[in-house]
Amino acid sequence: MTDTKSPLHIDIVSDVICPWCIIGYRQLAAVLEARDVNYEIHWHPFELNPNMPPEG
Repeated sequence: MTDTKSPLHIDIVSDVICPWCIIGYRQLAAVLEARDVNYEIHWHPFELNPNMPPEG
């Protein structure tokens, strides 16, 4: 059943390079779609290693 009143507010703090972040997001997205949940995702950046040089 879809809740039409207010969407579920989800904050995701993610590093764009982190493979576990995308795996977790895909799992979450699959569950939300399967359950027909009204939601909105708010993305927030996080850098796992802010001191990493540009060459990696």
